[in-house]
Amino acid sequence: MRLTGTLMAGTATAALLAGSLLVGSAGTASAAQYDGTDPSATGCSASARTVGSANIGNGAALLELRYSSGCRTAWARITITNGNRCVAGVDNCAHATVHRNSDGAEYRCYTENDPARHSCYTLQVNDAGVTSYAYGDIDLGATSPSGRTGSF
Repeated sequence: MRLTGTLMAGTATAALLAGSLLVGSAGTASAAQYDGTDPSATGCSASARTVGSANIGNGAALLELRYSSGCRTAWARITITNGNRCVAGVDNCAHATVHRNSDGAEYRCYTENDPARHSCYTLQVNDAGVTSYAYGDIDLGATSPSGRTGSF
């Protein structure tokens, strides 16, 4: 009888622990649905803020790590700030990448996908309970400086 009581107590403890793990991971599960999606199309950009930034090439580009508190996601954005527009195959095109530290998942954007624009942003990664950072570069002809934000 005592053994049964111990097993039952152990089973009850295990059930409580499993239940608390499920509750604790609920935010992670809901954020995972946004992995690889567009932050604007999903509405995640509405609750976004810049949590890290880096100037690249003496101010030629601004790299940002964006974070949505509502969706618990992160993405990278890069903007060419030296006044030049990107011309595919020519200088002044920029790239940005968001990198999730826990598993190395990455998404990248390129300003040359639309030569009329001077910025781009990546798809988003689930950032619930993990950290991510942004890195990017710009082609300035003779040099291609790069930069990175801190992790958030």
